[in-house]
Amino acid sequence: MEEKTQSRNTILWILLFIFGLIIIFLVYSNLKTKKQYQQTIYNLERTAEEKDSLQLELEQIYVQYQQLKTNNDTLNQRLEAEKERVAQLLQELRRVKATDRQKIEQLKQEVSLLRNIMRSYIRQIDSLYQRNQVLIEENRKIKQQYTAVIVEKQELEEVADSLKKTVEIASTLEARPVSFVALNKRDRETRRINKAQKFQVCFTLLANKIAEKGTKRVYLRIARPDGEILINENSSTFMYQGEEIFYSAVKDVDYQGKDTEVCIYYLNNTELPAGTYTAYIFVDGKQILTTEINLK
Repeated sequence: MEEKTQSRNTILWILLFIFGLIIIFLVYSNLKTKKQYQQTIYNLERTAEEKDSLQLELEQIYVQYQQLKTNNDTLNQRLEAEKERVAQLLQELRRVKATDRQKIEQLKQEVSLLRNIMRSYIRQIDSLYQRNQVLIEENRKIKQQYTAVIVEKQELEEVADSLKKTVEIASTLEARPVSFVALNKRDRETRRINKAQKFQVCFTLLANKIAEKGTKRVYLRIARPDGEILINENSSTFMYQGEEIFYSAVKDVDYQGKDTEVCIYYLNNTELPAGTYTAYIFVDGKQILTTEINLK
């Protein structure tokens, strides 16, 4: 009887042990499953956060690409291509499920690559900007130098013009009147107009060291009392202040910078009115002398 009781107790303990093992296994399995579930939930949440973070980063990269501007057409085309690539990745990311860990990891690598490419473009644009600023500064200095040269040139031209005018004025010949008389047929002075056969104008070309030396063509114009210029068969025209005007007589004079006595004659072959006659002397395109005579 005792043996049966002992055997029954042994079986009971064995059953209890087995039941305990089963309970331990079930508890362990439950804890493991729960842990796996929690890990899965954690992984899903983490993947979802990474997806949101990737989407935010892609949107920021897209905005930065929109803000990147340069004057380099080739670089602008590349920026547009990269911006389009970012837009495509954004669309692709929005379609990816949060559970697709592999695809999200792949997109993470592409976003990292895009980020590095964008940084490279930013460095290029900054380098171009710096070079452009240097060129702008150099261009500004060149413009300043050019302006200074132009101003200096204008000042030099003004000085040259002023000196030229000064030289022209200084080199202009001057004359001192000696006589303006009417001569009769015996070459004697007369005050009667009906006896006047010729007019004689004598003057002195004054010394001038600056004036050009050599042969000087001297023109004489004699105006009647009514203003008409006396002319004969030997008279012609010359240029004065851009106009062609008549002269009464002309004479070539050898001028060497010293006082030079000159007399010019006009032969009269017409009847003339009484009154005041005016003689004008021209040399080197300038009127240098005016003198008058009154004839009865």
